[in-house]
Amino acid sequence: MNMLVKSITIYPIKGMKGTEVQSALTLERGFENDRRYMLIDKTNNFISQRSHPLLALIHPEIKNGHITISYHEASFSFPLSQFTDVVIDATLFENVVSGTHVSTEVDRYFSKLLDDEVRLIKMNGNNIRNKKLVKGPESTQVSFADGYPYLITGTASLDQLNERLDQPVLMDRFRPNIVVKTEVPHEEDSWESINIGTAEMLVIKPCARCPVVTINQQTAEKSKDTLKALANYRKKDNKVFFGVNAVSLGGSRISVGDEVVAL
Repeated sequence: MNMLVKSITIYPIKGMKGTEVQSALTLERGFENDRRYMLIDKTNNFISQRSHPLLALIHPEIKNGHITISYHEASFSFPLSQFTDVVIDATLFENVVSGTHVSTEVDRYFSKLLDDEVRLIKMNGNNIRNKKLVKGPESTQVSFADGYPYLITGTASLDQLNERLDQPVLMDRFRPNIVVKTEVPHEEDSWESINIGTAEMLVIKPCARCPVVTINQQTAEKSKDTLKALANYRKKDNKVFFGVNAVSLGGSRISVGDEVVAL
């Protein structure tokens, strides 16, 4: 059976709910509009579901040049073109990344929603973040993603995990950009480079998972069952792996239904 792209997801604001799309433009730093925004706290440290699981329930969507934030029945919108001239250096794990402050109005909205003092920054064209790579190109640009521009998972890998769980979980626990219909669990670990539509990608390494996979993306409730089950058969060097990190080597766009050819 040919491997096909099952779904494509972008996450406009780091840590928040993703939006499935039918096709996406592949850029060096990740899909267009993927993780180009990030919330930071009053010490300029990044905000994620690790500290604020409520982010799982906040849904940003991009349409007609605006980003609309939905939470329960309420919504809030601002234009993609909105930002100030203030550039902020923020901490993202061990990295210092720069982003452009969006607006105090947007800050107030998210601060009230999260009951915490936060600010929203945007990665504009002049906010460059480079990452050194262990193979392939010497480095790549990357968005506000944890570490790499693209995260790819296979459906058979999730099927194998769910066989070990009393309560099956959805793929959104792992927040992938690309889900591929596969037949062999974790066969993505063995891929070197892959062609998807017109895009060519290089798989860098299996993705080590953090406690975010314990958070139900529909309820924001935590349960350690997922991570415990994975650790029983996917643990190496004190890390638990699911999916693979990848970079773009060229191409323009991929779509749901595209054939995936592993090289």
